Amino acid sequence: MNNKHKKEGSNRKVSGKSIIRWLGLFAIMAGILFIVIQFIHPSDHITSVNSRHWIIVACLTSIMSLFSLIGVIGIYTKQVEETGWLGLIGFIIFNLFWLVSMIFSFNEAFVLPLLTNNAPQFVEGILGLFGGNKSEVNLGIFTVLAPIAGVLYMLGGLLLGIATFRAGVLPRWAGALLSFAAVVTLAAAIIPHPFDRILAVPMGVALIWLGYVVWSDTKEASNLSPQ
Repeated sequence: MNNKHKKEGSNRKVSGKSIIRWLGLFAIMAGILFIVIQFIHPSDHITSVNSRHWIIVACLTSIMSLFSLIGVIGIYTKQVEETGWLGLIGFIIFNLFWLVSMIFSFNEAFVLPLLTNNAPQFVEGILGLFGGNKSEVNLGIFTVLAPIAGVLYMLGGLLLGIATFRAGVLPRWAGALLSFAAVVTLAAAIIPHPFDRILAVPMGVALIWLGYVVWSDTKEASNLSPQ
């Protein structure tokens, strides 16, 4: 009887490996949401801010950022020993971006809709941060936070992608795609908003790819990479 209970207890035991696998599932969901949001996002205009559509998409963006943060933890933990200091630095910087992203999306969902009547210029200024328009009012920390977020996204994704490519634990091409997805956002300087949203698609694909490998626990992942 005792042996039976011990066996059942061991079967229910949660291992670090199983936790990492489920973290990969969060990366998959984050990647899917990241892509979908680009195609359903309402126009960055003050008339959209009070709409139910805007609030739903902003909430989805908050969820996506949270899922990305969790998923990236799984992607990094899967290869923590092999990626070394480069992977650690990339992981920290990249996840700092997702934290900042959560701040912005929370603000979009629960703060901006309350200010459209009393402080319309402030709302337009926040929206202009993503469209490249200058604000007529003081936006406080958001003026600094927006460009910092862009640097965190590009540098964090680039370094973590390079570390993933070098480690060879996960598919090297997935790591290369992560790096490419991070730096391709520089093209936003020549692609007008909101058409620059298409630049987020490679990042979504990279998160889905890496998340799937982590979730499926593919031991042959390194064999999929170029020699």
